[in-house]
Amino acid sequence: MNDLIQCNQLTKNYSGEPILKGVSFSLKKGEHATIVGPSGCGKSTLLRCLAGLESIDSGDIMLNGKSVTKTKPEKRSIVLMFQDSLLFPHLSVLENITYGLKRKKVPKKERISEALDMIQKVKLSPWKDAYPHELSGGQKQRVSLARALVLKPDLLLLDEPFSSLDASLRESLRGEVKEILREENITSLFITHDRDEAIELADMLAVMNEGRLIQQGTPYDVVTYPSSTESARIIGEGLPLEKGFVPQHHITAIDPHNRVQNDQELVSIPGKVTALTVKNNSVCYRVSWEGGTILVPSEDKLEPGQDVVLKAAHVYPYDRNGREWSNTP
Repeated sequence: MNDLIQCNQLTKNYSGEPILKGVSFSLKKGEHATIVGPSGCGKSTLLRCLAGLESIDSGDIMLNGKSVTKTKPEKRSIVLMFQDSLLFPHLSVLENITYGLKRKKVPKKERISEALDMIQKVKLSPWKDAYPHELSGGQKQRVSLARALVLKPDLLLLDEPFSSLDASLRESLRGEVKEILREENITSLFITHDRDEAIELADMLAVMNEGRLIQQGTPYDVVTYPSSTESARIIGEGLPLEKGFVPQHHITAIDPHNRVQNDQELVSIPGKVTALTVKNNSVCYRVSWEGGTILVPSEDKLEPGQDVVLKAAHVYPYDRNGREWSNTP
């Protein structure tokens, strides 16, 4: 299968300061990719360059085998959905969704039919005649999504569209968005700094840091086996140590006063229980240690404030499954 989009060594500078440093990647039709990284690492700039809202200093962007590097934004079959819904306040939900089709000179009857169909898919039929000020934050983002999808873009770019919503709404909405994207067979590239969001939405997960894509792979591989200390701190679920990474499912917390410690274990790190919680119907403990916090199980009954030792028998080198996110020659 040929690549839908291919980016080759994209660079971008602002006032002489490098923001994107040789970013290369490719996506196939129907693939859903997520880029996760800290604020200021270049994620939003990358999306704006792909959409044509920012020029690139060097490199090339290929869409369906043709360069679109110098193509105007409105001529690219790429739609960018922003953090804010950016709806027209004087237009109804239906009018907001048909706006892009109207600009493309789609006949009125056809654009209304397509918009109503999309309104139903995003579960907004009762609000089709409502105005933005009458909608909740989640409903506004649904309108924004429908407005993007009704254009049937080859590539949908999502710039942290759920960041302003509360946690429970974010979780439910991102599940619905993923389902709709699959139904419509829309290729998507989603950026976020939320690890759970990145993992849930991705077929392919990439880690970005300081303008570079430093690792790519399936969500499981990237989270479980980070390729570097930088990747481990950004996305890894476990202990990022100097000598390697310890996946979360290999770690347990013990009460050092009640159990004999095994000197054969490679990892033995002091920590303190900060909270008790339930994950996958099992009791787990959130433990703070010198490198941060981690959620782990324990065969011991532990209490918040209690000193513990984090134990593991295996440490994986950072180069395991590690590779640059570049599928280009």
